[in-house]
Amino acid sequence: MRGKKSRASRSGMLVAAVVLGIGGLLAPPASAAGDSPGDTTPFIVGGGTVSQQKPWISALHNNGGFTCTSSVIAKRWVLTAAHCVEGNGKYSVRVGSLDRGSGGTTANVSKVVRHPNYKWPTADIALLQLDRDVNTTYVRLATNADLADGKAVTLYGWGSEKADWSGPLPRKLKYANGNVTKVSCSDVSATPRVICTKTDGSVAGGDSGGPAVVRGAGGQEIQAGVCAVGHRPAGSGWAGYTNVAAFRDWIRSHAGV
Repeated sequence: MRGKKSRASRSGMLVAAVVLGIGGLLAPPASAAGDSPGDTTPFIVGGGTVSQQKPWISALHNNGGFTCTSSVIAKRWVLTAAHCVEGNGKYSVRVGSLDRGSGGTTANVSKVVRHPNYKWPTADIALLQLDRDVNTTYVRLATNADLADGKAVTLYGWGSEKADWSGPLPRKLKYANGNVTKVSCSDVSATPRVICTKTDGSVAGGDSGGPAVVRGAGGQEIQAGVCAVGHRPAGSGWAGYTNVAAFRDWIRSHAGV
C-alpha cells in the first residue's frame, strides 16, 4: 500500500521492504453476532491480533524478505496490489499460517501479472501465478451485489504497528474492524474509484495488497478490496482499497475465478 500524508497530497510508495516495516494491522470482517477473529490489543495502530485460522491469507516475500500481504483465490493464483510487485526479485508466498515467517506451506511465484492500466493508485491490482498447486481454502471474490456503503468490513495484514510505518513488523497477522464508508470513493484519484473504509485500526506499510473482507448472506467471508492507499502517519482509521468487483472480468480471464 502506498501512503498519503493527507487526502490531498500523497507521499511516495509505501515500501514493501523488510527494513522499513511493512507489516500492518488488519482486521478480519466482523463475524456473526459480534464474534471476534482475535483478541483486541492496543498495539498495531489499533485493531487486534488474529487467532482464528485464515487459510487463504498469504504473506508475500521478495528474495526471502517479507514485503506485502496477499490472498489465495485459486489453487495456483494469489491476489495482491500491483505496487507490491513493481520491482525485480524472486517472489514467493507463505500460505496457511498466521505467522508470516514460519508454518504453513510455501510456493514460488512463476509469473507476475499486473493490471495493464496500473498507474498507482489506478488499477493497483496484480495476480501472481504459483509454480505449484496450493491446497487450501480459497477466498471468494466480491461482485457488485456484495458491496454497499455502510457495510461491515474487516481488514487483514502484517503491516507496521507504528504510526510512521517503521519496524520491526509483527510476526502475527493483524486485523481491524469497521465499515465501508464509500464503495465508489472520490477521496483517491483512481479510475475506477476505490473502496474507502473506516476502521478501529489504521493500515500501514506491509498491509499493502491485503484484503478488505465483507460478509455474504450466509456469513461467509468475501474479499471486497485490495489494500492500496493509507495515511502516513497512520492513526486516522481511513484506507483506500482497489475494488475487486470492478476487476472480476480481468481476474477471471487469468485465474478462472
